[in-house]
Amino acid sequence: MVLSFLLLLAAAAAEGAPAAGTNQSSEAHIFTPHGIALGAEAQVKTQSFAPFTLTPDIPIATLDYGAERAGFPVFEVSALDGPTQIEVKYTEHFDGLNHPFGDGPYSFSNQLGNSFRVETFNITAKGKSVSPLLQGGQKWQSVRLLTNTTVTFSNVGFEATIPTVEPEDLPGQFSSDDEALNEIWKLGARAATAACVDKGSQPAIWTVDEENGVLAQSTRPSMTWKATAWTNYTVEFDTKIKKGGSWWVTGGAIAGNGYTILLTGELPESSRFANVNETLTPPNTISLSYGPDFVNQTTLTSYILDVFKVPFTVKEDTWYHISTSMSPSGRLAVSINDTQVFNISRSDYPWALISSGASYSGTPDFTGSFGFGAYQDHAAYFKNAHAYDTANGSTLYSNNLTSQDVLVEYGTRANYESVCLDGPKRDRLVWLGDFYHTARISAISTSRTDQSRGTLQVLLDTQIANGQMSISPNLGYDLKSIANALAPSGSYGLQDYQLLGLMAFNDHVRLTNDLDWARSTWPQWQKVIDWLLPQINTTTGLLTFDDGFAFTGPADGGSAISCEAVQSLNGAADVAAMLNDTASATKYRMAASSLADAINEKLWNDDIGAYGYSLASLNDTSVAGTAFCITSGVAPPNRTARSIEALSQLKLGPGYKDTSLVSSNDSSINISPNTNGFLLHALFMGNATATGKALIESLWGAMLPGTEAANKSAVGTSWEYVNAATLQPGLGLFTSLS
Repeated sequence: MVLSFLLLLAAAAAEGAPAAGTNQSSEAHIFTPHGIALGAEAQVKTQSFAPFTLTPDIPIATLDYGAERAGFPVFEVSALDGPTQIEVKYTEHFDGLNHPFGDGPYSFSNQLGNSFRVETFNITAKGKSVSPLLQGGQKWQSVRLLTNTTVTFSNVGFEATIPTVEPEDLPGQFSSDDEALNEIWKLGARAATAACVDKGSQPAIWTVDEENGVLAQSTRPSMTWKATAWTNYTVEFDTKIKKGGSWWVTGGAIAGNGYTILLTGELPESSRFANVNETLTPPNTISLSYGPDFVNQTTLTSYILDVFKVPFTVKEDTWYHISTSMSPSGRLAVSINDTQVFNISRSDYPWALISSGASYSGTPDFTGSFGFGAYQDHAAYFKNAHAYDTANGSTLYSNNLTSQDVLVEYGTRANYESVCLDGPKRDRLVWLGDFYHTARISAISTSRTDQSRGTLQVLLDTQIANGQMSISPNLGYDLKSIANALAPSGSYGLQDYQLLGLMAFNDHVRLTNDLDWARSTWPQWQKVIDWLLPQINTTTGLLTFDDGFAFTGPADGGSAISCEAVQSLNGAADVAAMLNDTASATKYRMAASSLADAINEKLWNDDIGAYGYSLASLNDTSVAGTAFCITSGVAPPNRTARSIEALSQLKLGPGYKDTSLVSSNDSSINISPNTNGFLLHALFMGNATATGKALIESLWGAMLPGTEAANKSAVGTSWEYVNAATLQPGLGLFTSLS
């Protein structure tokens, strides 16, 4: 979640004061549209919402909710002249309404919500219809009539799964005589409201039946944590298609890629939806893909490997026994009721299945977990899962999938803590590094100490023996029990995120005075620091992540990570002092001081007037390196001033490009409000207030409404990326706009 750093202008007022820990009741709260337009296509300009009727001549309603909203889609039908089908799309950016999959799908992880941004409903009677799965974040919605009928809606909306409070009513406020700044402040406040969710507010996405097993609907296959490190195994199970087909994954990452396998049934005329896509899901077939999905509308690449005809009719409401085998010889085979449907070699698809070893998003070398789901508008039951070593037949796993504990094992239960997500619509993971901004913003806007504390607690729940925390835990698992199981998947990469997490902890304590919780968890935070200190290179005196990777800059002698370490250590020392742990406070300050001396000695480049990108790239600079070398106090006043002057070589479009290595002539370059948010703090600390204000107005101002193009993209929250040339969302529809 990329939140407006401008909120920190008000942080001093909240610093040291206890923040409220509970939220207003969300019982029966509904988000309703602000505007509506009726016609034959989606429209940006709307009128005030009122009950509406769809007919074959006027088949589409465009609904504008005014700002980012989240919840369970709900429809109140007051009249219809026969069985009716409607197709509903959800999107943050308006243009998603003109794409076949809305602004999705979002199948990188199970999300504790609908993986798809298009949903079809069959309406047979007047009254209220509610989707079984929530939609995490959208401003726009369309309702398209699919049948030759007439239907009248008295109301539509979302049963809220986030607080319905508006920025104007939050405990923390910002007000100035500059209306643009006031509106920019609201971007971050609303983003914190939209992406931070209460305990239990994101319900389980599977239902469990003692006879039929688990029921999955319109969700990416959710995987057992028990198989994350398995390789070359066979998994067998029973499945019954309730509607459409059955979807499963083998050799997959909990969040990321895998061998995704979709069995599509016969799609009988009596129950199929009018908008079914038989090109994507041909009846009586198995589709095989490597990646998170079968489509490539978003920036996540999926490779459709093949589509195989099933040699018989696959009926709905009929049980089938499935066997999926990954062998040491590199072959993948699937059979149904002992009839083999395919047996392919991984080497047949070198363009898609080049093994690169373990990574965050998975590897195609037949290593990883298995799980179950259902494609868009599909629903299926699964039970009697059994896995064994393909080579020797030894049993690895057995579960009939008929008891409630499978929800925890497969990460599909309701969230057990109040947490702040990366974004409300995508990825809906608790990203460790991104919380650096959120911890500050929530403290002085929503004042939800419980959500901030819950986020940090969830991250601590993932801590492994060496002290590191997962960089992006999922919501639905029992994270304490599965931390070690997830470690091989690459979810403990991006070592600089550990530093950002330490800083978020310090800011949480500093801004909320949450000392009792800080004291109870202090030993775990010390474990993170115990992991950090040996990363200081005894030869260079700078930070070096051995075999590591950092988001903010080079992992060996980089200015960003080294200055982040100084800020982390000094912040930890502040907490230690508040907890009367004077020995630790002294130890951490001494380490920070020594590291700061090395940075000033070895990374300052007097010729360019800035801290070099790294020891190996001293003539280059970066936004993150400049920012953290100032905010950490490493840079003395004269070097702070010169570093800010040197930022001119990074200026591009509405903000600053991440490094001097990035071309200024490439129209695809995006500006990151995340890294530019680091810089804002540094600019104000360096008394470059005019430069800071200009950055706020140009970069975050691009997220406000105004022109028709801006009205399509403005959702009342702050964005993930802004394209330097167009000032539009930098990753297209995939961009998280909150």
